Amino acid sequence: MECASRHRFDFARQGYLNLLLSHKMNSRQPGDNQDMVAARTRFLDAGHYQPVSDAVAQVTTQILTDKEAPVILDAGCGEGYYTHQLKTALPNADVYALDISKPAIRACCRRSRDIHWLIGSVADLPLADNSTDVVVSIFSRIDWETFDRVLKPSGYLIILAPGANHLMSLREAIYEEVRSYPVGKILNSMPETFSVISEHTIQADFCLNSAAEIRDLLAMTPHNWHISAAQRQRLDALHQLQCTAEIKRYILQLTP
Repeated sequence: MECASRHRFDFARQGYLNLLLSHKMNSRQPGDNQDMVAARTRFLDAGHYQPVSDAVAQVTTQILTDKEAPVILDAGCGEGYYTHQLKTALPNADVYALDISKPAIRACCRRSRDIHWLIGSVADLPLADNSTDVVVSIFSRIDWETFDRVLKPSGYLIILAPGANHLMSLREAIYEEVRSYPVGKILNSMPETFSVISEHTIQADFCLNSAAEIRDLLAMTPHNWHISAAQRQRLDALHQLQCTAEIKRYILQLTP
């Protein structure tokens, strides 16, 4: 495969395309590492976030009712859990999924061979202008200009972001003082080319019954990067944690 700038890209034997140019990498191994991907896979495959996945698949199916073969992009797909659920719900859809982490995309390929798995940056999406019916962004970076470019006129952007009390019990187990997340902050930079057509709170209650499961949840969150040794030790002493995932789902539409 060759792009307009004559860069050549080959499919890896696992089935993905690496479209991340070396000069656009911020580190030698950007994104989640192998251990983080494995933790995320164990946690999600245990079904703790199944209500979240179901809600995303359901609303995507609803807004694409009139499309026979829609094009969907999961921008920042991680290890592919949500992408696979979307493809299962919409088998006729042409689904693309992109993440900057090579270990994550390799894990994606083990989930499905019916999805176009890509290593790349959300800031530099390797999709044509006006080519996509729905962009899904789940706890990932929002690049308004790029999403505007790849979406078709009147296309949709589905965003999932933390609700005010998302994983409050986990945060209380780590920190001395815990504040609510600022709900809606993600929309402060939304350009006039998008409009919000729906907001909804998704809630998933679950119980983790071992220190290993709690560590897997921690590895999925930004707290994993900032937690101190003492805080990690305190968390490791727990063998059960009742949690609630509180997630805000926004549906935006591009102005035609």
